[in-house]
Amino acid sequence: MFSAAVSLPEPGRVKSWPYLGYMLNAYKNLFLTFYFNWPMIFTSPISSAAFLTVYPTTVVFLLVFEFGLKLFMEKWGGAKLVKFISIKYGHGFGAINWGSPNLLLSDTSFHLFQSTLPSLGFPATPIPLSHCRQRTFDLSIAQICVLLSSVIYERDANKVKQAYRLYADAMHDEGISKEQEMKALLWESEAKIRAISEHWGLHFAGVSELKSLGGPFCGIFWSETTPFIIVSFKGTTPTNYEEFLVDATFQRTDARSFLFGCVHEGFYESLFSTSGFGDQDIRDPYSTILDSLISKATQIQQKLHTDQPVQLWVTGHSLGASLSSLLFARLLKCPEDLQGRLVLRDAYVIGTPAIGDSDFASTFSSFTNMPVTRHSTLWRIINQSDIFCRLPPGYDSKTCGHYLSESDFFNYSHIGHAIQITHNWETQPLKSYPSSYQPPLQVNITTSGSNHKGKAPAPLKLDQEELPVLPAWAHRFILNRPWFTKRNPIYVIEKLYPFFLMDHIPSQYFYGLQRARVYYEEGMKQPISEK
Repeated sequence: MFSAAVSLPEPGRVKSWPYLGYMLNAYKNLFLTFYFNWPMIFTSPISSAAFLTVYPTTVVFLLVFEFGLKLFMEKWGGAKLVKFISIKYGHGFGAINWGSPNLLLSDTSFHLFQSTLPSLGFPATPIPLSHCRQRTFDLSIAQICVLLSSVIYERDANKVKQAYRLYADAMHDEGISKEQEMKALLWESEAKIRAISEHWGLHFAGVSELKSLGGPFCGIFWSETTPFIIVSFKGTTPTNYEEFLVDATFQRTDARSFLFGCVHEGFYESLFSTSGFGDQDIRDPYSTILDSLISKATQIQQKLHTDQPVQLWVTGHSLGASLSSLLFARLLKCPEDLQGRLVLRDAYVIGTPAIGDSDFASTFSSFTNMPVTRHSTLWRIINQSDIFCRLPPGYDSKTCGHYLSESDFFNYSHIGHAIQITHNWETQPLKSYPSSYQPPLQVNITTSGSNHKGKAPAPLKLDQEELPVLPAWAHRFILNRPWFTKRNPIYVIEKLYPFFLMDHIPSQYFYGLQRARVYYEEGMKQPISEK
C-alpha cells in the first residue's frame, strides 16, 4: 500500500544481491551458535553436525539455484517458455495452479462457495465444559480455504515489479509523484484474483507486500451480505527466488516482542516489525494487516447495520500457511488487537512446516486453552506424504523438548491439531492427532450448509495475454517434440514430480478433502479420535 507520505526506501526490495545478505546472516548465526555454546560439540554432537552440514550446504545450493534460475529465466528466455505453457495449456495460471486450472473455474467450486459462505458469518456455538475436549472440523470450510490459498497465487508478479521500479525511480527524482501509476499497476496485478473471487461471490483486496518484492503477500476476502473476513497468505512461487530465501532462513529468532518462544527467522521477519532489514526499516506488515482488517470490518458492520463483531478466519498454503500460523498465534495472545471489531475463529493451514521451538509450541497450546472452552482452533492439514509438513527436521516431542537447549538445531515443534489426508487405499480418508503439546481431542467432522442446487452462472472467461515469441532453442528442442505437441505438456511435467512434492500442490489437498467429503456425506459420519 502506498501513500504520498512514503519517504524511506524499502531495503528488502531494492537490494541487488539478496543472496549476499542471506549468506552473511547464515554464517553469522553459525558462528554465534558455537561461540556462545561451544560445549554443544560434545553435548549435542548430532545437532552440531547438522549445523556444520546443513548451513553451508544450503548456502551453496541457493547460490547454484539463483544462478541457474536467472540463467534459464532471463538469459535463455525460460520465462517466455513458462508463460507460453501457462497461457496455451494452463488457462494463464501460474505453476501452482496450471495443472488443475478447471478447479478454480468449475461449477463444483462455485456451488461449494454458495453453500458454505453463509455459515462463515455465524458466531461460534458456545462450548460447554462437559464438551471442552471436542472440536468440529468443517470439510466445506477447509475446501474453500484450499481454493482461496490457491487463487491468491494468481497475482501478476511482473506488474508488481513494474510498480516498485516506479517507486525506486520516484525516490531518486524528488518532487515527481508516481503514486497513482503505482497503485494502478498493483490493482491490475490482482485482476485475476478479483475476477475469480467475484465469480464465487466474494470481494478481494490485497493488503500487504510484507517484506519482499513480489514475495510473501497477504490479501483479504469478504462478503457484503455476511459478516466474515478471510485472511489468506500466498505461499512460495517456484520461480520467485526471494521467497526461497525466506523459506531457507530457518535459524530461529527470539519472538517475544510479538509472540512467545523462538520462531523461524524468515517467517517472523516477513510478518512483524524487526530490524532485520536495517534499523531505518520502519515498515510494519502486521499493523498494516490489522488496519485493513479493522477498517473492512467497520465497513461491513455499517453496511449490515450491526454492532456484532465480524468473524475472522485465517488460511494459507506452504509459506503462506506458516505466516497464517504466526498471525493466528499473535491474535490468540492479544485478541485486543482486533479492537472488538472482529472475533478470531479457526485457522485452516495447508501444508505448513514447523515454525517454532518447543517453548513456542507449549505456550501456543496454553493460549488455545485459555479458557478451556476457547473455540479458536488451528487445523494443520497434511496431505499424505507432503514433505514440507515434515520440515524443518525436529524432534517435535514434548519429552525431548524438556531437555533440548534453545539453540539445538532440531528444536522445532508443530502447533495446532493435525488433520491428515490418508492414501487412497486406506478405508478412512482422514486421521487426526494432536501436535506434541496439544491435549487430545474428539474431532467431529461436518460439512457446513446444504448442497447448493442453484444454477451456476456462465463460465468465467479470463482475459488472456498474447503468446510470447519463444527463443530459437525452444522451437528446436521442445515445441516439435511429440510429448509437447500431442498432449498437454503440463501433465508430462507434473508426472516428473516426486510423490512427496506432488502431495504439496493445493489441488491435491482439495481432491483429498473431496474424497473425505464423499465418505462422510454417505452416512458414515463418526467422530475421529485423537491417536
